[in-house]
Amino acid sequence: MFSFNQRIFKIIFWILIIWLSLLFFFLSVYPHFTYSRTLLVQNQTINFEIIKGENLEIISRHLKEANLIKSPFLFKLYVIYRGWPFDLKSGYYRLSADLGFKKIAEIIHQGLVDPNQAMVIKEGLTIKEIEDKLKANKIIASDVNLSQFYIRDFKNDKNQEIFFQAPPDNVLEGYLFPDTYYFCAQSQPSEIINQFLINFNNKIVKTCLPEIKKQNKNFYEVLIMASILEKEVQTEIDKRMVADILWRRLKEGIPLQVDASICYAQNQSFDDCQLIAKAFKIDSPYNTYLYKGLPPAPICNPGLESIKAALNPLPNQSWYYLTDRKTGKTIYSKTYEEHLKMRQKYL
Repeated sequence: MFSFNQRIFKIIFWILIIWLSLLFFFLSVYPHFTYSRTLLVQNQTINFEIIKGENLEIISRHLKEANLIKSPFLFKLYVIYRGWPFDLKSGYYRLSADLGFKKIAEIIHQGLVDPNQAMVIKEGLTIKEIEDKLKANKIIASDVNLSQFYIRDFKNDKNQEIFFQAPPDNVLEGYLFPDTYYFCAQSQPSEIINQFLINFNNKIVKTCLPEIKKQNKNFYEVLIMASILEKEVQTEIDKRMVADILWRRLKEGIPLQVDASICYAQNQSFDDCQLIAKAFKIDSPYNTYLYKGLPPAPICNPGLESIKAALNPLPNQSWYYLTDRKTGKTIYSKTYEEHLKMRQKYL
């Protein structure tokens, strides 16, 4: 014989089952129903991002904040009923309130990001080169200039750590983290930049910031050094070797004399870079042959490997290096005289 509490529990259980069944039936008959949809922004398609690791609670809250759903509760209830609470895909979506929370849940569950908008941003591209690529793929308008945006425009509570010690009037060179992105056509430039910064935060701050603080290094200087390594040498070992050489040269007040800085000084791009004699006389703070110290800002957008190399230099006895143009191999020298001989041999 059931106790009174058992009977109450059984009644509540069956009421819940019946209610969920009616809800699912209603949603199946009216697939585009959205609770109080008239109160939402209709027919407005927006970019919506789900970051890897976000759970159902966070996703439903963000959907509500974006005015894509009215009731996070109904959205969560539907997702749980379908058995998807742990199977919502991260990525970039193009959504509107007009879809209804049932369709939005299905889209996110299936991970239906726009495959035509998948874009690989390679390590070492500059802002100018990334801008050209975005324009070629019609992601941003042809008259957009990403160099018109500055660190100060995006310095907020979320970005305090990555922008710490960075000059607010500098452009965002160095912060457009190389990765695969899902951009939507005709996006606003600020939306694109925010996607880069969110990824930078996720990939760099969590991975490298503790080590930067441990070494008491300047975050921005590490980023500048990483950008040089990205363009100067190819392998992880060479990046760490060259990092040791360049940090020592800085400490001793010796000009860095890196060719990649000359390319950037010419036109903020590495396309059609001409390392001819007069190029090394360009009066630019990026000319590390004329001016001692690091350039005033990164010369490209480096990847994680280069940033880690800048933080973990490999001690060695060399003071000079060059790249064999035929093989791409890095040649090291301990003295300037030896370096001159290597230049005659390999360049």
